[in-house]
Amino acid sequence: MLTHYEPVTDNAQLLARFGVTLPEGADPASDDAAAAVRPLILHAGPKPAGRLGDARLGRLGLLPRFATEPGDARHTMHCPVEAMKSQPDFRESWWAGRRCIVPVVHVSAWRYAASRPQRWQVQHVDDEPLALAGLWNEWTGPAGETVLSFSVLTQAADGHELFRHLALPGQAPRMPVMLPATALLLWLDGGLKDAERLLQRPPTEPLKAGPEAGAAATPREPASWSVLPDMFAHEWHAMAVEAPPLRTPPRSRRALRPPSPEPVGPTTADLF
Repeated sequence: MLTHYEPVTDNAQLLARFGVTLPEGADPASDDAAAAVRPLILHAGPKPAGRLGDARLGRLGLLPRFATEPGDARHTMHCPVEAMKSQPDFRESWWAGRRCIVPVVHVSAWRYAASRPQRWQVQHVDDEPLALAGLWNEWTGPAGETVLSFSVLTQAADGHELFRHLALPGQAPRMPVMLPATALLLWLDGGLKDAERLLQRPPTEPLKAGPEAGAAATPREPASWSVLPDMFAHEWHAMAVEAPPLRTPPRSRRALRPPSPEPVGPTTADLF
């Protein structure tokens, strides 16, 4: 699943949609760098009315307790819901109830149906921020540093009207879990059973999608589009092995015969 999430970094949008604001002095990055930090919303204890939770900044790519360095999170940006209970990278966060909401402006993914891949953008029909379901963890490094990290939950998208078109050829389509506005509090504050029921329901948020304007360069083609190997390779390999080595014909040792002398004609007499 090749997706890009554009995070919501504007406090006015966060306040209007989720009732939260980023900590003072927070500087979220909006690119896809490995060390980029993005807003996420965590469960909070006592909170004023209308406030969803605590807004924090964390790294995309969940770092489990046993990770040895921050670079270990490159393969944990997405967490399949089918593996969240059992896969070692995610199961501790799931069973501990460390769930979060990832506010994004839109989701981008490549569509390969056309003759040339296009990056499509999926967003709310009213251009409101989307709420993606995620898991988080607070990792302590060897030097005592603390890193807040998270992963976005994904689910099968075979029957989804939009995301079923946004998949690599030959791969089953998947999509991030999108939470409707009515389920946000339950996802953060509810029990495990309540949270799991939200993952089993199809997303209810109305979405729109289309080619992204000014998309980046075309990505590397999928493996299924690569050039086929030489189907005759086994034949010419065998011929090359069985064929005797080429030899330079030896130079003849016979003495070269001198050229025959040309007949000498008359030099002074008249022919007639």
